[in-house]
Amino acid sequence: MDKIMADEGRKFVAPFNGAVEIGLRVLAVLNDVAPVAYSLQRLVILDYLVVHSDDVPNGPIGLHPQTPHRSGELLVRRNALQEGLLLYQSRGLIERRYEKAGVFFSATERSASFLDTLDADYITGLRERAAWLASSFSQLSDVEIEKTVRVHLGEWGAEFVMESVLWDEESS
Repeated sequence: MDKIMADEGRKFVAPFNGAVEIGLRVLAVLNDVAPVAYSLQRLVILDYLVVHSDDVPNGPIGLHPQTPHRSGELLVRRNALQEGLLLYQSRGLIERRYEKAGVFFSATERSASFLDTLDADYITGLRERAAWLASSFSQLSDVEIEKTVRVHLGEWGAEFVMESVLWDEESS
C-alpha cells in the first residue's frame, strides 16, 4: 500500500500521494460523476488535474503547490492510484466494472455518505475541485482528455525550469 519509510528504527507511512490520499481524491471525483465509470488511465489524468487544477486555464487554485517538473507526476502515480482503488474498493466505496472496452471504476451508493462524514479543509477543497473537474471535463472523451494533457504537458512545471536557470546564473 503506502510507502513505508524507516526513520531511526521506526516505521511510518508517507502521508502524501500514497494510496489512501490518492484513493480519496479519486473517490471524490468518481462521486461527482456517478454513476459514470472511468478507466484507470482517465483517473490518473483526473487525479493530476484535481491536485493541480491551476494548471488548467481559469481553473481554481490547486490543492497542492505548483512544484517544478510536476507534470512528471503523471508518470509515477499510476501504481499508488491502483493501490488506492483497491483499498477503497475493499471498503465498498469504489466498484470495479468489467466492460467490453476494459476495466472501469465507479463510485458506489456508499461513497457520498462516506465523503460527507469527512470534515477538514483539505476535503472541502478536494470536493470543490472534484465538482469543478466533473463539470469541466466529464463531457470529454478519454482521447480528448489525453490530447489536452499532451498539449499542455510541457507547460506544466516548465516555468520553474526557466526560473531555476535564471537563479543559477544569478548565484554564479
